[in-house]
Amino acid sequence: MLRIKFTSSPTKLTSADFKNYHLPTPSKGIKEKGKSGTELIFDNEYEAVVYADQLEEIVTTVSKTSPLKNILRDLVTTIRNDDTIRNYLEYSTIYQWVKNRVSTIRSAIKPSPIS
Repeated sequence: MLRIKFTSSPTKLTSADFKNYHLPTPSKGIKEKGKSGTELIFDNEYEAVVYADQLEEIVTTVSKTSPLKNILRDLVTTIRNDDTIRNYLEYSTIYQWVKNRVSTIRSAIKPSPIS
């Protein structure tokens, strides 16, 4: 289970705000922590990244003057700047690159069938 603390917004974000703004909730929900902010709870890093991507898509549809735009940007920034998420993205990208290179090398050195 992954918990990301959201405290960067000037106004406190609550579960009521998620309902009022019709925001998608994280896979395992949210937990209000009083003065220390709100925790976004996910099963794993992948779900958090997908959630941030969904929020970024919503940002493009919101008016520039809407307070929701700032809330969404703050949520996305909080998720993307979380150390766990940054490590996940860094290592999953490196892993994918190595995996693609190995398959390319294998296909290049694979002996061709004798005719």
